[in-house]
Amino acid sequence: MTTIRNPFSKTVIGDDEPLCNQKNLLSALMLEARSGNNNVLLAPRRAGKTSLAMRLARDYRAEGGLATLADLSAVPSADAAADRIATALFASLGVDSKIFKKLSQLVTAFVPVITMNPDGSFSVSASASGLTKSGIDRLVSVVASIDSISSQSNTPLLVIFDEFQDLAMLSDGAQIEAALRSTIQHHKASYLFIGSRRKLLRDMFESPKRAFYRGATTRELPLIETDEFSAHLIALAKVSGAVWSREITDSIIATAEAHTYSVTAIAHALYEMTVPDTPTAEDLAGAINTAADRESSLFMSIYASLTPQARMLIEAIADEPTKHPMAGDYMSRHKLTNAATVRKSLVALVSSDHVAVDGNGLINLTDPLLKRWLNSRWGKRHISGLPGMIT
Repeated sequence: MTTIRNPFSKTVIGDDEPLCNQKNLLSALMLEARSGNNNVLLAPRRAGKTSLAMRLARDYRAEGGLATLADLSAVPSADAAADRIATALFASLGVDSKIFKKLSQLVTAFVPVITMNPDGSFSVSASASGLTKSGIDRLVSVVASIDSISSQSNTPLLVIFDEFQDLAMLSDGAQIEAALRSTIQHHKASYLFIGSRRKLLRDMFESPKRAFYRGATTRELPLIETDEFSAHLIALAKVSGAVWSREITDSIIATAEAHTYSVTAIAHALYEMTVPDTPTAEDLAGAINTAADRESSLFMSIYASLTPQARMLIEAIADEPTKHPMAGDYMSRHKLTNAATVRKSLVALVSSDHVAVDGNGLINLTDPLLKRWLNSRWGKRHISGLPGMIT
């Protein structure tokens, strides 16, 4: 009996799963990695940047290079960052490879701890060696070892730091930035810094007052074109036993504003509700509501973390994206208090990347599902109409 699985994965795309588009960006980043250059990749939350980075690492390894990815999201201290980077380095070397012992010894601040899993595979973690001080000194030592490892390879070591801006948010963030920049700037390794709090990450590399100023080329993760995205969704549905129309997939993309996770979440719910039948516009309306409802716990935690004034502003922008949130008529329509409060709330929402300003100056939410969720809460109008379709 053939096992049917939902082809629309809401997690990071695996190495063997199809990745939609971004071929030009992947090619450019691959060339940069081979050349030992550093890059910054900016994208909203859940827009697919981590999946792209992991695919880059996979392809780089396939060409014979070494690649490592360290997740620095919500890192609580320099020591914790050092531990995460060391663990990622050890894992990238491959515990069963001939070079593991030789190269892992170059990470003098930590020793690898290898554990056999029940299925016979191995996992690795890092334990402080005691050879370096804790805090920033230990972090600098680990990052310095990256150059030592890279020098042993024919191609630069590719190092990906996910949510790199979270280091700067620590109490000693300025000292960490300065110490890492002086350590990294002459490395033979290639660094890719990615993050979802775009203003914070951009400021780290584009503000003349910051240690990493001009330390990398800044790139934006582009939206996937509708034609290619639609073809991708139709193909995924087909190999899993469903036939989807172009009208349905175009409408998913329009509703989700081509935001990768939002598109996938809606497609996931729609497939679950309708397979093996061909979905209708009514099915899609239900799937959109389901996808938004499933994010309620996350969205409520985001909403609860905001000040009362920021909550009012994000609700206003969700209801009516605008170029002028401090205009008198806009503030009156949405019961916003005063321009100074709106300005302060807007700065906070942009800094946390909940809202962003597009190329035309329009302020909008970065997560289309969050916008849908806000617009369906507390007696607001429910989702019914779908872009480009008659319901």
